[in-house]
Amino acid sequence: MKNNISFGLTILFVLAFSILATIYLAWLFYPLEISWQHLETAVSMKGDKIQHNFNILMEYLTNPFQKTLTMPDFPSSQSALHHFEQVKWLFHLVQLLTIVSLPALFFFLKNVLFKGFGLIYRPLLKIVALAPFILLALAFVLGFDRFFTLFHQVLFVGDSSWLFNPNTDPVITILPENFFLHCFLLFFILYECCLFSLLWKMPPPKSKH
Repeated sequence: MKNNISFGLTILFVLAFSILATIYLAWLFYPLEISWQHLETAVSMKGDKIQHNFNILMEYLTNPFQKTLTMPDFPSSQSALHHFEQVKWLFHLVQLLTIVSLPALFFFLKNVLFKGFGLIYRPLLKIVALAPFILLALAFVLGFDRFFTLFHQVLFVGDSSWLFNPNTDPVITILPENFFLHCFLLFFILYECCLFSLLWKMPPPKSKH
């Protein structure tokens, strides 16, 4: 029973960690997005000023002690502030889940994988690893713009505050759709790398002669 629980929490850790790593890596690589997306031209603003405002936004979203959001060059409507507050709590939830589920990962590695019992969980881990490919196929079929809309409709049921108006919330101009596409792809890569590293530690089933 303990091993089963540790396996479930290990998968939860992989999911939460992959999301959290995506958040911080996207923050780290955002200067590249400024260049790739030609954001200086889009908002008629120097890259360092765009980065400064983005840093303030990310600091608010990731720091539980930062209670207010005020970007000096991008005013925000009440609707946008409401959405950012929701995202902030989701980020904090991911941070908490990563920390809480981390001991389960160590338990699973020590008591299951390193003791040679990983084969029991190999089929389940394969299913968990392959599941995101369904979302990837859905995004490909629908197109990322429709998938992105569907994603928000599912995550924020009955709340349309994520639909930003560039006239009232110009910050959306430095958060183009392609930026989120890159974030989704980064998450997918991180998630699959984590799971396949666990699969790599598991011995393959022995062939019967």
